[in-house]
Amino acid sequence: MLHDLRLVESAKDKLNRELAHVKVSDLKAVKLTIERQSDEVSLIERLAAIDELNLMDDTTSLDRVFDRVRTKMERNPITRIADLFTLGVTVTRADGKTKKYADFHQVESDGTTVTIKVLFNLLVLKSLLHKDDVAIPFFLDEVEKLDPTNRRAVLQTAKKLGFIAITAAPSAVGEVDACYFLEPNSRGRVVLTDVQRLSLKSKAESGET
Repeated sequence: MLHDLRLVESAKDKLNRELAHVKVSDLKAVKLTIERQSDEVSLIERLAAIDELNLMDDTTSLDRVFDRVRTKMERNPITRIADLFTLGVTVTRADGKTKKYADFHQVESDGTTVTIKVLFNLLVLKSLLHKDDVAIPFFLDEVEKLDPTNRRAVLQTAKKLGFIAITAAPSAVGEVDACYFLEPNSRGRVVLTDVQRLSLKSKAESGET
């Protein structure tokens, strides 16, 4: 379990290196943090450090450890890796001040929260893929509620990682590769065809300045 916990912490460091290259809102930096649950982890560390017992030694300290284990097992016999840590977020604002959040429930504004959650899930899913030539679509509704910086962060990161972002909004947004304007036909059905497709090019691709 201690080995797996170290793997989680190593994965956190890798994700932070990826997040360092992504601009979120007006923040200078976004970092994931892991706080170990000291009571749980310290008990496991004590157990892992126990060598072969010498019956001639004073076992008072070991007896206390075993009492803690017995109490824990009676309360809950199962310990999961997720019980050993909490995952939080630390942000550095434009003025250089930092703020820590104990979870992902609300990190700064709603738009910042959504952006960080989407980026986190994209990076985690990418790390779990065993093939680089796999493209996975994902759906993001009400994308117009994100400001242009955060939309760009999500869509560009998704494209870089090989994901296919399918977004929905009541009006067109400029950070996507193509827009589909959906209207029901005479029978009230919506059929998606190339007729509704409007391909978009960035200024760099079109040669504009």
